[in-house]
Amino acid sequence: MSEPLGIRAPDPASPFAPGQHIVLKNPVRAHFAAFIAGNATICERVVQAGSAEGQTLILCGAGPTLRDHAAKWCPRGDQVWGCNSAMTWLHTHGYPVTHGFTIDQTPHMLEEWATVPDVEYLLASTVHPHLVQLLQGVQRSITFFHNYVGIDARPVEYCTCGHDHVRESDGMAPTCAHCPCAAYEPRRMDYEDWLYIQLYPSTVRAGSGLNSVTRAIDVALFMGFARIIVLGADCALRVSQPLPSGVVAGTPAFRRWLEESVEMHADGGSAVASGATETTIDGVIDGRYWLTKPDMMITAVWLERWRRKLGRRLTLIGDTLPKALRDKPEAYLDRLPAMVDAHGNPLRLI
Repeated sequence: MSEPLGIRAPDPASPFAPGQHIVLKNPVRAHFAAFIAGNATICERVVQAGSAEGQTLILCGAGPTLRDHAAKWCPRGDQVWGCNSAMTWLHTHGYPVTHGFTIDQTPHMLEEWATVPDVEYLLASTVHPHLVQLLQGVQRSITFFHNYVGIDARPVEYCTCGHDHVRESDGMAPTCAHCPCAAYEPRRMDYEDWLYIQLYPSTVRAGSGLNSVTRAIDVALFMGFARIIVLGADCALRVSQPLPSGVVAGTPAFRRWLEESVEMHADGGSAVASGATETTIDGVIDGRYWLTKPDMMITAVWLERWRRKLGRRLTLIGDTLPKALRDKPEAYLDRLPAMVDAHGNPLRLI
């Protein structure tokens, strides 16, 4: 995500303690437009609407519960997508995995996918071009889609005919240089969307939630999957030892606890693996303690709302935070941390 987006602190009545407003700043946000343009020069395929009509997708996040359910569910899919490190974990442990999926723009993905398993790769057009070069270097199949990152740039003004070039004369209203009638009826488009439309064939732009699983659901729906079964979308951290008494956030002792006693990934990665921050939030739902991160909390809410909207088409597997939110009233979900735009307005599933 880029600077225009943030996370609203939870409501005082939320099971998660109130905190500060968090502004999301991706470390490579200044390069998003360049990544989009660079990847366009080597794009050969984009995700096609309806290309998986009627199929079953096993969609794997990298949470610890993936270990509990991969053996049962992965063989049941027409396609099995592994998000980020979930793909390499599945491949290493012999589970059927057909696709690697990522929206991660950081160079860290070169480390996560360094073994480049022989699967198909679904990449956001905003990924680091070095990742694309790594995959191309071993002749892996790559298909692009778009992923909303919130590029902070002035909207593009264009004519209803679709062109963005206008002709202006002193003292005269602007006219479109491409319209036979020389008329000019202005329209505006976000710069990010304009880049996608100008540089790539038509495809889907994902934008749900704040991690790969929810964005992958957007792509899967566009492709027409009849059923989407989600594994490893824990949206929470697995704690083996409670936080020692007197240890507070921001101290070396707190980081050691996150490294040694808190697990985030199926491959054993800790709460600070892959360059993750130490920021955590915790709370109690129906008497059970949960430790999570702000982006994971938002994604959990998004997954539960997707489940309500899609019904039997979407199944969430495992003892996960989204399961804890199942069938909670909308007013309850509204009290939890939420993703907001630059004006503080919560972004919701349409």
